Amino acid sequence: MKIRCSGTELSDAVSKVSRALPVKKNNPILEGIKLVAKGDTLTLFATDLELSIEKKINAEVLLEGEIVVPGKLFAEYTKKIEEEEIELDGTIDGKLKICYLDSEVSLNCYEAEEFPILKEVSNDNSFIIQKKKFKELINSISFSVAVEDARPSLKGCCFNIDGNILEGVASDGYRLALCKVPIENKGITEKIVIPVRSLNEASRLLDDEDEAMTVYVEKNYMLIDLFHTKIVTRMITEEYINYERIIPLEFSTEIKVEKKHFENAIDRVFVISKNEKKCYVRMEIKEDNVYLKAESTVGEVNEKLPISMKGKDILIAFNAKYIADSMKSITDQFISFNFTTNTAPGIIKGENDNWLYLILPLRVIG
Repeated sequence: MKIRCSGTELSDAVSKVSRALPVKKNNPILEGIKLVAKGDTLTLFATDLELSIEKKINAEVLLEGEIVVPGKLFAEYTKKIEEEEIELDGTIDGKLKICYLDSEVSLNCYEAEEFPILKEVSNDNSFIIQKKKFKELINSISFSVAVEDARPSLKGCCFNIDGNILEGVASDGYRLALCKVPIENKGITEKIVIPVRSLNEASRLLDDEDEAMTVYVEKNYMLIDLFHTKIVTRMITEEYINYERIIPLEFSTEIKVEKKHFENAIDRVFVISKNEKKCYVRMEIKEDNVYLKAESTVGEVNEKLPISMKGKDILIAFNAKYIADSMKSITDQFISFNFTTNTAPGIIKGENDNWLYLILPLRVIG
């Protein structure tokens, strides 16, 4: 292969596909990025066999062909020359020559025949969603995914596709995040589980535009089509937990508080408690106030906030980090906390039914 292209476009494309490079080095060929020159297009492709990203850019193709370059090295080098017009010459066996200005560099390459192909996903079942809504969904739930080697399904996010609503759920067994966004459904009624790494990388490639995109679902695979960019991910095949059953529907105590003020207070509490094993915050709710308290080896913090309250007084404790994490993705001006007893899950809701966070309590500390 031999092509000429914009250094800026090449660097941007390499940066995008390199997100699919393996985190662990266990198969040398997968550490490469495949380049395919055909027609007037250069296609770049990387995969770790769970996540695959393909990106196409315009190019002057002098000689069609394909080659696999060392991924991280290629990404680092193209970043250094992105302002230049670049020529890629893969006509020398086992090497790619990169020419720019009056300079050049040669990289040792892999055999293209050994590289996996991009999984073709059927377009029979799909839904259409705004890019910013899909990004919002991912960012609203992904932080609640299990990081330990727990049940495989808990290391992914569950997408419950029913009608024109996409409901996303993530849980680590101690907390749960749920978010709903509108879609245009093209024939799917499914509950699927997607690895969180794939979704987080997809989120980084999405902008905050109202522009629509299409998501295709086939057995064991999901394809996100961004026109010149395709993201394909394997699904997690283990069945997801029955999360609907653990979300309380009735409460004995409900409070409403201004989100910004509460977030600032819980952040201050977290500063004091974050190095403790349990990292707790005690919430005492009475007389139209919520009292937040935490103690640790470094000190003690007490916060008092006015609230609107319905129901009984309650004393309950939570992991402060879990509450602080949830605050980061909430944009509503006011939020509500809903409780039944000090041993039952607490629920955080917004001003509509588009999202909620569930957190299991800790045993109340004195």
